[in-house]
Amino acid sequence: MEGTCRLYDVKTDLQKSHIIPKFAFDYMKKTGGRFLRGYENLDKRIQDGPKKHLLSSKAEQEFSRRERWFANKIFFPYLNENKQEFIYDENFAYFTISVLWRVLLDQLEHPTISNPKLDFLNDVQEEWKGFLANSIYPINYDNINVMLTDRIISQTPKQRNSDLYMSRVIDATIITNDDCSTVAVYVKFLRFIFWSVVKGNPTNGKNIKLNFSKSKLTLPQSITDGFFGGFIYNRIKEIDAKSKISDSQQQKIVDEIVKNELDFFNSDAAKAMLNDYKLNNKNIG
Repeated sequence: MEGTCRLYDVKTDLQKSHIIPKFAFDYMKKTGGRFLRGYENLDKRIQDGPKKHLLSSKAEQEFSRRERWFANKIFFPYLNENKQEFIYDENFAYFTISVLWRVLLDQLEHPTISNPKLDFLNDVQEEWKGFLANSIYPINYDNINVMLTDRIISQTPKQRNSDLYMSRVIDATIITNDDCSTVAVYVKFLRFIFWSVVKGNPTNGKNIKLNFSKSKLTLPQSITDGFFGGFIYNRIKEIDAKSKISDSQQQKIVDEIVKNELDFFNSDAAKAMLNDYKLNNKNIG
């Protein structure tokens, strides 16, 4: 498709770029089933993440290089080896902003982002674009955070899918409070949560802020922030409240499980569902 690269502003043949890195969806399928289900519609089966014609081949290669760095240095060591300490460099900030920037571009085209109080988000994407394309430090919007989640050990009686959300769901949105005095760009895939507070006070927490130079990320992390914690709580409640999967789709899921029963019950997806089941029964008891 012919168009203008959103990163380098050149006319070119645009690539169909993933909004959220493809390796996240590949890993999700590998560890819990051949087909994914959409956050917005549980009855819809999908085989890959959302893609858009955004980038030139050069931009795609730049992003792919940082995605490989993140996958090899952070993603797989944490998920497969339970590594708890990570030495990182500027690639981590570049990767994180590249994902948040793509999410922001996608969200700016969403009809819900029509509040004049959110018009400044165009300035955010421009500053992040300057960092990604020309290494210009994003002085106004450099609050970048990351949190690596683990198995949930407790949940409120009003929640049913805490572990499923925190360890499996892929999600991306703009977070705002009622008067838009606090605004953040948010993306989550599997056990990795990234966000940037672009208006309002930074998130209170321990070991969550990313640096733009060589540094160290150490677990465990913690968040003591009502705004961000409230958002996560409400996001889980939204999943709980979504319509149940139809009988026909439930049967398709059962058929998939039966084909590879042992593999499924040893999978990360099954462990998340079993943990939620145990926590729910504990709350009932």
